[in-house]
Amino acid sequence: MCVRVTSGGRLFLLFSFIVYGSYPASGADLVSSDVPVPPNVEKAPLLLEFSPHFSGFVEVNSALGKAHFDDDPAKTSGWGLRGVANLPIGERFNVQLDGRFENLKFEDLADQTIAFGAHTYYRKPDRFALGLYGQYERISSETLALGPKEIAVGLEGAVFLSQSTVLGQIGVEAAQLEGEDASKLNGLIGARYYQTDNLRFDLDAGFERLMNEDTVRKTYSVSMAANYRLSSQPITAFGGYRFRSSSSATDDLPAGDTTSHGIVAGFRYHFGSTSLKDEERNGPLWTAAPYLNY
Repeated sequence: MCVRVTSGGRLFLLFSFIVYGSYPASGADLVSSDVPVPPNVEKAPLLLEFSPHFSGFVEVNSALGKAHFDDDPAKTSGWGLRGVANLPIGERFNVQLDGRFENLKFEDLADQTIAFGAHTYYRKPDRFALGLYGQYERISSETLALGPKEIAVGLEGAVFLSQSTVLGQIGVEAAQLEGEDASKLNGLIGARYYQTDNLRFDLDAGFERLMNEDTVRKTYSVSMAANYRLSSQPITAFGGYRFRSSSSATDDLPAGDTTSHGIVAGFRYHFGSTSLKDEERNGPLWTAAPYLNY
């Protein structure tokens, strides 16, 4: 079949337009429109967001002191291990978990304590924190321990200032006294002052009232400590002094007094924080309750 090109080349131009398009770019557009472009994964929303502020510490401590049971003096000593972790949930809510083991000695007798605690709370790092806590504590009855186990629940709160923090706890416990079921009311108030972000001074005062049908035992404690964290390593050295006084009274017997005091020192290894102040404002905040063990 022959085609006459008598149209001045118009048929050839029409054929070229159909095959190649009006512009070279038109063919490129047709090709690129058929190829899917992958999304930008950096801007894609996350299905589950983990906070980068998971933090905590591991602590080892030791204590030496003296106790007086109805004017009979005796030497006391002990050591303990503690682990704490804090996990933010969302922007303001937090969960803190505690684990603690202590071995205390009174003359030739030994007493072991193991405890687990959980805190759930709301925190604004530059203003306040408010939450609930629960704790399970198991105590050997080899010395003057209160009983085999205690279960505590309570409220806790803190107020943050530029260089200091004021915090408190109040709670109730199901415990044992003289081998019988008892109830306990305990409270703690404390202050922390930051000379620098890595140098902190603590002052705490605690109270316990343990009672059953026949006996009431009251305990008061005061403790103070200094904490210094190395700027180049996540390690803190701390040391302090604690005083504790207890008195028991029954319906038939007068009060029996017990006092103890001693020094405490130890080290902490931190993770997930840059300073002592950063850890308190963004990481684990609360101490175990009660804070009256030594």
